[in-house]
Amino acid sequence: MTKRRTASDAAPQDEVEKALLRRALGFRQEEIHTEDVCDKKTGEVLDTFRRRTVTKEIAPDVRALLFWLKNRCPGRWKDRLDSPEDTEPEFDEEDERL
Repeated sequence: MTKRRTASDAAPQDEVEKALLRRALGFRQEEIHTEDVCDKKTGEVLDTFRRRTVTKEIAPDVRALLFWLKNRCPGRWKDRLDSPEDTEPEFDEEDERL
């Protein structure tokens, strides 16, 4: 018995695929850094002193890229080449002399 995929099942899978591809290709991410002024006795935040936006460049991830390629194009991107075990390796005459 196989379970049918519904639209609600596809949404998380699509999000995971997008996140994997994003990680494989690299991306930019903006972060907001703030420094707060706190009361030393109570630890209460009195004011936000400095606020700045920092853009970080996230480098492509080779492992995510390989995972993506091996699952999307398994015929072209596999770890090993398929070779029949019953065939003998071919040598040319120069190899035979060695």
